[in-house]
This record gives sequence, structure tokens and C-alpha cells, in this order.
Amino acid sequence: MTKRVYEYLLEAEEQSPDVVALEFMGQQIPFKTVAHNARVMAGGLKAQGLQAGEAIGLMLPNIPQFADVLYGAWFDDLVVVPMNVLLTGPEVRYLVEDSSIKLLVVFEMFLPAVEEAIRDMDAPPKVVVIGNAGAHIPYPRLLEAQPVEPVRNAGDAHVLTIYTSGTTGKPKGAVISNENVVTQMDMTDDLFPQVEGDRTLCVLPLFHVFALNGVLCSSFRHQGTIVLHPRFDLEAAVNSLSQDRVTIFAGVPTMYFYILQHTADTDVQFPHLRVCFSGGAAMPLETMNAFEGRFGVEIYEGYGLTETTVSICCNRPEARRPGSVGKPLPGVELQTVDDAGNPTPIGKPGEIIVRSGNVMQGYLNRPDATAETIKDGWLYTGDIGHIDEDGFVFIVDRKKDMIIKGGYNIYPREIEEVLHTLEGVVEAAVVGVDDDAKGEQVRAVISTRPGSELKEEEIEQYLSANLAKYKLPNEYVFMAELPKGPTGKILKRELR
Repeated sequence: MTKRVYEYLLEAEEQSPDVVALEFMGQQIPFKTVAHNARVMAGGLKAQGLQAGEAIGLMLPNIPQFADVLYGAWFDDLVVVPMNVLLTGPEVRYLVEDSSIKLLVVFEMFLPAVEEAIRDMDAPPKVVVIGNAGAHIPYPRLLEAQPVEPVRNAGDAHVLTIYTSGTTGKPKGAVISNENVVTQMDMTDDLFPQVEGDRTLCVLPLFHVFALNGVLCSSFRHQGTIVLHPRFDLEAAVNSLSQDRVTIFAGVPTMYFYILQHTADTDVQFPHLRVCFSGGAAMPLETMNAFEGRFGVEIYEGYGLTETTVSICCNRPEARRPGSVGKPLPGVELQTVDDAGNPTPIGKPGEIIVRSGNVMQGYLNRPDATAETIKDGWLYTGDIGHIDEDGFVFIVDRKKDMIIKGGYNIYPREIEEVLHTLEGVVEAAVVGVDDDAKGEQVRAVISTRPGSELKEEEIEQYLSANLAKYKLPNEYVFMAELPKGPTGKILKRELR
């Protein structure tokens, strides 16, 4: 029987009770404390009336309470919905309604978006606030409960719903099971064995699969220490890498780029760092080579999707090819196929499809989207790549129009749909343009009605009210008419 993810925390409590699980802004929190906090939180959530199988939302930055609530919810057999802290009110509302969230745990800074989201809901979720709670439930109230032991039901469990988007523009909730998470950790264990005393710097947001499953859950499983930062602050990250005995660092390419820039013309070194991982976007070879040469540590680039729990490919010490995303992880079947679904020859690009135990169960409430994405057990990623004669996978392009800016996935159609609701806009297209620092930036190309005096400032203000900040275009281009092909489809390639 597959272990439950939370059992690794209980093992750490028993075997390494005094080992520091989380180091956060001067606090050193051992495993025995995290496990106790999770039991108390489980009791607090039960006291709020939550039943097994119901969903709670987390709108939290990287703080220790994230782990307390996450594992406490899993002790109660609840589904956790990690939410991007930059979401606006309308975006929060969509997730609350789609996942039938019964309770939200929110950091006070993000409460305005939550209050906007639930303002006129017929049956709003309960809201627990870390900080000034106002009319809502203060977080300490949950800590008044008696600790409870975990619920262990038979069979697999739906443990996470993590939202992603597609060409439809509306977010889709990837249903991640307990077995998905455990299988993912099993896949990477033999390739990257952690050693006693490992300390992983976590600056990636815990609401993202890379940090949540790839860093937090994995480090707890191996009874290592996470040096947790509230967010990626460049100077703080460099100081931590140089002074906090960090041995493992996971980041997106933009972070490596900025670290290199910040340490140029200095004698800063990272004396304990032994391994680095990169994902979320393509790593420029120039950045990889410069970082490795500067700090004497290899970066292992990988590839994965929200729908695959974390990753499906990764370079590794004994099989590394810079420019590739490595070979498939153990247990992952991967092919490239043409539009008819036929395998493509070695070296010829095709859509990447995968079959493995870390592939999601499907999209929540979206049977049609699930059927389009998972066919005969194969997940169609929507990414174009090729496999070389040695089995290394190379990402060539994205079949979908997704933009990756600083590791954040941005879906043009979502922005376009908002633009089209703005009075005066006739046509709108959003494309990604190359950027050395962020990987890509967002360009919005707009056609307005004759006589319209719509200004860039008005558009930006309108988008800011409806979209998270990281999705906002960096550049606005106005055209009388957008270029189109013979079928009337906008030719985005001419707008980049």
C-alpha cells in the first residue's frame, strides 16, 4: 500500500525529532514541532466543520504556517488548493467556486482580493486570516483545538487541486492524488539522493508544484532542512546561499540570471552548494555556463507540467546534456508524435506525450478537457520537442501559445479575453517576446475603434483590476488592423 505523503512527516518526527525542518527568518522549527502543529491544525479544521474530501484554499506566501495547514489538512483527508497570492478578486472567486472551497486560509496582505471574491456569494467559504482578521476568523482560533491523529482511509486520495490554464484561457484544476506525489518522489530519489545535513533554499512560491512537491514534500521525506524565504529577494537569496550553509538550490532561469548579475565583480562564493535544479522555463546556455563556471556547481535542468505533479525529465550527474531537459525519469514513458498520433523518428519534432504514475487524475469538473489531454493513458503535453539518439529530450517550441515570464506561466487568451471586454477595443492579440532577464515579456497588440481615444494607461488600469500583476503586458502596440491569414486568423508570428 502506497504511503500517505503525511507519513513522511510522522517518520521524521519519530526518527529526527530535533532536526530543523524549517528555518525561517531566524526561527528554527524542528520536525517534532511541525508534526505537532499539523495535528493541532487538523483539530482546528475539524472544529470548523470540515469533512473528509472537502477542499480548503491556501492564499499564503512562503511562511511556516503553509506547512502546518497543508499537512493538517492532509491529516483530515482534505483536498488542498494552493492559490497564487497575486490573483485578483474575480480570479479567486473562480477557483473558490470551481473547487467548492469551504474554507480559505489567507495572509492578511491578500485579504482584499478574497473579500472582493466572496462579497456577494450565496454560500461564501469561511475565511481564516493570518494577521488582522477583521470580521473573519483569526488564525490563532484554529490553534485552540485539541490535536488529532491522521485519518487513514483505504485507497488513493485526492490531495491537491493545482490550477493551470490552457488555450481556453480559463484555469483548469489538475487533480493530483497522493499516489501521484509519492510516485514523483520515488522517481527522483535514486537519481538525486539527499544526504544527512542537506539544506535546501526555497525561494520559489509554495503554491507552485516545483516548490510544493519538489522542495517541501521531498525535503520532509528526506528529513532535511528547508531554508525558507517569504519570496525571491535577490540580495537575501545571495546572502543565504553564501552564509546559511545551503547545499541545494532550486530555481527558475531568471533567478540564476539575476544572481549572476548581482555577484558580478565581487568575491562572493557559495561554499556549501553542491547541486542546483532549474525548471519552469528554458535555461539559456550562456546563463548556465556562466553560473557553473562562477560557482563551481552543476545545474540540472528538468521539464515538467502541473499535470505531471512536478517533472517528467531531468538531467542528472551520470546523464547530462546542456541544452536538453535530460532523459525521462525512471518509470516515465515518453514519446513525440505527429498530428495523427504517430511516433516521430529520432531527431524529428513532435508533440511530447507521456505516461507515468505522476500524471494527474484529470481536470476537476472538466471531463471534456480531460479527454482531450489524456488519451489511452497518455498525457498530451501540448509542447513540441524531439528526442536525440541517446534519449535526451529537447524542447523545441510550445504548441500552445503560453508565455513563460520569469518562471510564471501566462496564457495569452486569458489576457485577450479581458481586453475584448474593454470598450473601444476591436481586436487584441497577446504574444511573448524574448527577454534576457525574464525569458519572455508580454506584448499586447491592440486595434481600437475609429475615433476611440483609449490610452495605454486606461488599458493597464483595466487589466490591473482583472488580472494578477505578473500577467500584465510590458508593452502595448496599437495598430489600425491586426494581420490575418486567409481564414481570418490573426497571424501572431508577425506580431512578435
